[in-house]
Amino acid sequence: IPLQKAYKGGKERIRLGDGRSLTVTLPPAMVSGQKIRVKAHEPSGDELSLLIKVAPHDLFTLKMPDVHCQIPITPSEAVLGGSISIPTLDGLVKMVLSAGTHSGQKMRLTGKGYPFDGKRGDQIVELEVKIPTNISLREREVYEKLRRIESFRPRRNLMP
Repeated sequence: IPLQKAYKGGKERIRLGDGRSLTVTLPPAMVSGQKIRVKAHEPSGDELSLLIKVAPHDLFTLKMPDVHCQIPITPSEAVLGGSISIPTLDGLVKMVLSAGTHSGQKMRLTGKGYPFDGKRGDQIVELEVKIPTNISLREREVYEKLRRIESFRPRRNLMP
């Protein structure tokens, strides 16, 4: 089942091995490998034992009880910091970046992870500075000016 359905639960149409399709109500906070018992909504009212398999998600990776994701940021957001919107299982939240944020830096959104034993895990956000490949003439001029005036020299001490 999709991660969002595993997280929130709700009605889901499932296909059985014999070809029948049934609608069942799934509980929230399910994980892969979990066995659950549910009743079908159809007239038969069959009780079923289901083995849950949560499908991979494009953005989120579940490492119980934490939810991990990689979020791209711009060079200016990395250098200057600021507030950005981060997707969570519950929707968008604001996260404040400090000036000087770098690729690979991890930030924690407390209580935004997966439910587990009556608590919530955290969401771990790994930031990735994305470098633009297509820039406007104006942006190019600004980068050229920055190159002339910047004092940051990351390779200064590489050679003795």
